[in-house]
Amino acid sequence: MTGIEEIRCLDVSLADKLAAYANRLADAKPQIASAYSALVDRLRTADAGSEAPETGSVLPAFLLPDNEGRLVGSSGLLSAGPLVVSFNRGHWCAFCQLELLALAEIYPEVRRLGGELVSVMPDRAAPVRGIRETFDIPFRILTDIDNGYALTCGLVISLGEAVRDVYLGVGRNLSEFQGNDACFVPIPATFIVGSDGRIRDRFVNPDFSRRMAPDDILESLKRIG
Repeated sequence: MTGIEEIRCLDVSLADKLAAYANRLADAKPQIASAYSALVDRLRTADAGSEAPETGSVLPAFLLPDNEGRLVGSSGLLSAGPLVVSFNRGHWCAFCQLELLALAEIYPEVRRLGGELVSVMPDRAAPVRGIRETFDIPFRILTDIDNGYALTCGLVISLGEAVRDVYLGVGRNLSEFQGNDACFVPIPATFIVGSDGRIRDRFVNPDFSRRMAPDDILESLKRIG
């Protein structure tokens, strides 16, 4: 996929793995790293993510297909217990891949604590199916075509022409994955939701190289339980 094989095997935290990949990217592909830095600066200046649901509010309901075309609804998931919802930019994003792998590691404990976990990304079913099979992801990845649900949650951002041009230069055409030419993705975010639908904890950061620590997710679920 994107050269994360060595990093994924490191016996360090997810934060350290993400930082290691960011450093490797800066060394190997400085044009991408530079475009990313400018993007994050733009998003921070625009206060991107400030409209995302806050702790204590009700997470907007969703009904989204998984990679097999089966509709998965938040109401059904929450009827069984607390829910972890992780927004990811796409199967192609190495930072997202590392997060998905970390979530896969804690998934048995999430289930033991009575919770469920889903990822939401704007990719079509085929690439979503591919990443689940490649990395043996045990939880469902839901396809949010055109970022409709992410938009409802105030998380959608434009990658901008600079990042799109860099992507096309390395053969990464998001329109093939997303089914549109918009070049929009969600800000990576994690919401821990109680069975009443209210958000108990959250992590929203326009710097997509930073994600919620898996241990923090588990601690939040323990507090709910």
